[in-house]
Amino acid sequence: MQEEGRAPLRWGIAGAGAIARRFCRDVNLHARSAEVVAIAARDQQRADEFAHELGLPLAYGSYQALAESPEVEAVYVAVIHPEHAPLIRQMLLAGKHVLVEKPAVTRVAEWDALVALAHERGLLLLEAMKVMCFPAMRALLQRLPLLPAPRRLCAAFGSAQPPVGKLFDPALDGGAAWDVGVYPLWLYAVFCERLGLACGTPEVTLVQAPGEVDLTARFTFDTPFQAELGASITEDLDRDAWLEGEGWSLLIEGKWWNPQHIRWQGEKAPAAWPADIYLPVEGGGMQHEADHFADCLRHRLLDSPWLPHALTRRVLGWVEAGLKEKG
Repeated sequence: MQEEGRAPLRWGIAGAGAIARRFCRDVNLHARSAEVVAIAARDQQRADEFAHELGLPLAYGSYQALAESPEVEAVYVAVIHPEHAPLIRQMLLAGKHVLVEKPAVTRVAEWDALVALAHERGLLLLEAMKVMCFPAMRALLQRLPLLPAPRRLCAAFGSAQPPVGKLFDPALDGGAAWDVGVYPLWLYAVFCERLGLACGTPEVTLVQAPGEVDLTARFTFDTPFQAELGASITEDLDRDAWLEGEGWSLLIEGKWWNPQHIRWQGEKAPAAWPADIYLPVEGGGMQHEADHFADCLRHRLLDSPWLPHALTRRVLGWVEAGLKEKG
């Protein structure tokens, strides 16, 4: 599906885990302007196995080798999030554009420093919040200004995970808020930003034992645009999201963080809502963020209209402050 007459953006991946595999498959099977050509891991054998499995021509046994590769233009950082900040910096210093898996970092000060470095070097740095790049989400954000302002959002992301590993390790910034809470917070932040609505500060409620990670997190915004946002690593939460305003209600159906079907609820829809939004994607949809990244570079942008630095900063600030207050 590569665009004719234009060379695809050449990606390398730092980290050889499950999410790296999903990104590689989505991009190489479905992207129109991007191609993964390299993988880097902490040891050569793991990189070689990944490259053999997914048909990549280049495999590096260190992240520095990836940073120095002349064949790679942009790097997708897919290691665990406590390791994001130093790896982003390493890639930026080597002249690579960077797309980093969520959460981008876990401290606002780290994000500010990295954004400043990227601007200084003329490089693009974005957080990989793929939901904002799905065609259905873009269509929703284009239509929403035609409706009365929303008054309430309900969205959650949660699934029961085996109680072992990085998600349950306080030393690795585990827990529900960092792992999946950033998704509904991003959704709320985007609606506020696009519609010019005040966000306020969330009331944060955590379920955790002393010295352990938050197993569930709830973020409540008590503003004219209210929100009830949930996250969990021990419970399966509702996969639909609801957005309501005066005289209208919308359902983002199924896995709302992979939005493909958005339905009008209740009475007949107004002219501003000519039909339900149904825009299915191929694969897991990560090709859309890779293509958007390439589009930003083609237009020489150092920030994104869909994944702006300011919204990453806002969400990081909500989570960081909420965990600090309750910790």
